[in-house]
Amino acid sequence: MNQDIYNVFYLINRNAMNNDITATFDDIIKQYRTLDLSEEMFRSMLEADKQLEADYQEWCDTVGVSGRKGFATYYEEYIEQQDSVWDSLEDHDE
Repeated sequence: MNQDIYNVFYLINRNAMNNDITATFDDIIKQYRTLDLSEEMFRSMLEADKQLEADYQEWCDTVGVSGRKGFATYYEEYIEQQDSVWDSLEDHDE
C-alpha cells in the first residue's frame, strides 16, 4: 500500500473520533508542509470520505468561506499563527 494512502486513512480514522475538521487540517499541514501538497492530500481525502466532505462543507459555511478556498484560507491563518509564535520567541531573545 502506498505510504500516502496509508497516511490519508490514518488521518481520517484518527480525527473521525473527535469530529474536529481543524485537527485534520493541522495534521495534514504538519505532515505535508506546503500549501500545494497539503491541499492536494486534503482533496484526495474529501473524495474518499463523504462524511469528511460534509464536515468540511459545514465548517466552510460556519466560518463563511467557500469550499474551494476554505482549506487554503485555514492554511494561511495556520502559517501566520506559527510565524507569530516564532516572532514572539525571537523578541524575547533580544
